[in-house]
Amino acid sequence: MDPAAAPAPRTCDVWLVPVRRREAWTRLLTVPDQEQLVGLDALATDVHLTSRAAQRLILSRYLGVAPEDVVVERGCDRCGDPQHGRPHVAGAALDYSVSHTRAWVLVGVVGDGRVGVNLDARPADRDLDDLAAAALTRAEHHAWRRLPARDRADALLASWTRKEATTKLTGHGLAIPLRDLDVTGPRPSLVTADPSVRLPHPRPYLTHVPAPAGYSAALATTTHVDQVRHLRLPDEIPDAAPPRRLAGAAAAPARC
Repeated sequence: MDPAAAPAPRTCDVWLVPVRRREAWTRLLTVPDQEQLVGLDALATDVHLTSRAAQRLILSRYLGVAPEDVVVERGCDRCGDPQHGRPHVAGAALDYSVSHTRAWVLVGVVGDGRVGVNLDARPADRDLDDLAAAALTRAEHHAWRRLPARDRADALLASWTRKEATTKLTGHGLAIPLRDLDVTGPRPSLVTADPSVRLPHPRPYLTHVPAPAGYSAALATTTHVDQVRHLRLPDEIPDAAPPRRLAGAAAAPARC
């Protein structure tokens, strides 16, 4: 089978997949995937199933192999743990990142450099002060407090998704406290003097991604992204085939 073209340089393909039970997708789970379902409630099971199966379905379209034959590695570059690192396909001429909420799975794919993607839901107003204290730098927090109250939830959510996308790109995860990462500009910067924490050089680029109502999404990439292609994934399990663009949608100019 012929693989679909990987995203061109300066382009990111974004796949937004709704979380729901698709019985046909269960056969795409590996034994370790199935073992992680033990003890999960129905919603967490649907999220896990949707995420792991969608990753193989999407990657199969670029790699030109059956979804069942896609091998995703998750070894951590920092500690060597085989299960909690950035997901990747060894030797593939692409990089991808995945994020999920209770309702959606978001996958970003680039053919040049590396990518981190994050999607999060709008926080409840009662949680804003605690979340801001945990996630914002001193300067960001000062600016946030000066916003009208009606704008604070969306502003905090946008900052949070940019920070999480950055730590997914670098593979640091929670090793970088979000309050030590400033994302007020188009490229993140660190406000910590900890020598063990470093961003890639040159620093990543941050890009806004349109998201469903009540959500915010962002990309962090090692190369500048000019175009974001929004693609959809059918529920069927096909042979590898070119991705389909959303009906009536064109590649959207990226916004930082």
